[in-house]
Amino acid sequence: MDGYLPDPNEELLQWVKTDSQGFPFWHERSTFTLFPGYPMLDLICEKDEKPDSFTFTSEISDPKSLDLLHGLSIYHLIDEIIIYILPLTTGNGTDCLHRLPVNRWKLYRTVAFKNGIVRLIYRKSSR
Repeated sequence: MDGYLPDPNEELLQWVKTDSQGFPFWHERSTFTLFPGYPMLDLICEKDEKPDSFTFTSEISDPKSLDLLHGLSIYHLIDEIIIYILPLTTGNGTDCLHRLPVNRWKLYRTVAFKNGIVRLIYRKSSR
């Protein structure tokens, strides 16, 4: 809730990583999952060669993966962002909010789960 990444052992983060409504939900629907360290120039070329139905996903949940988010952001390669907000605050650690891409985003859908986690889906705005 405060924009910091939760502790890797946090129970709610483990839910996001393993539950069928968390990251696995998106991985099942993607064509290719990007990993930390994936070369951005390769991705730019590959994205142009693939059909529109080809879906790249990336999981940002630890400090190492924040570099991937940064790369995707500076090259404007993100069309949709799914954010899971966990009902907890850490007050310190790794801040991830400032690494989110600055663009015009439109909230597309929200889902609240019984455990207090909220999923927000943003899509790039055309204006």
